[in-house]
Amino acid sequence: MNQFLFNLRARNAHGLHSPFVYELYTQIINPCLHQSGELSALVKNELSNYQGNSVENIKFNVQIIDISQFDSKILDMNFDDVLLIENIRKQINLAHWNQLIENQKIVFSIELYEIGLLFFNPIAPKQHFVFKKS
Repeated sequence: MNQFLFNLRARNAHGLHSPFVYELYTQIINPCLHQSGELSALVKNELSNYQGNSVENIKFNVQIIDISQFDSKILDMNFDDVLLIENIRKQINLAHWNQLIENQKIVFSIELYEIGLLFFNPIAPKQHFVFKKS
């Protein structure tokens, strides 16, 4: 899927019903999308230092992994772990990404075109979000 088709499917904060995901989008994801620099590093830094209002006392442990080097054994994660998956948009990797987001161990996932975030924390029901810049 090219960037144009992705943007047609993706959304911004409008209509988000999860307070946690809304806060992630407005406080971390969207500001990172507007900054220059490597998106993976920006999001990892912001998530690692996240001191949010909707979830108290969670310090996320963010790991960056290229999807082509992904091993499914890594899905045995802890409550506060987040996987930041790079290169999900390459055609060969897109099918693997879609399999990952269906895995029962992943509570919710966020797709940002070139990267994806996988959360194991059961703060919300299993959902998949596709975001773009607002």
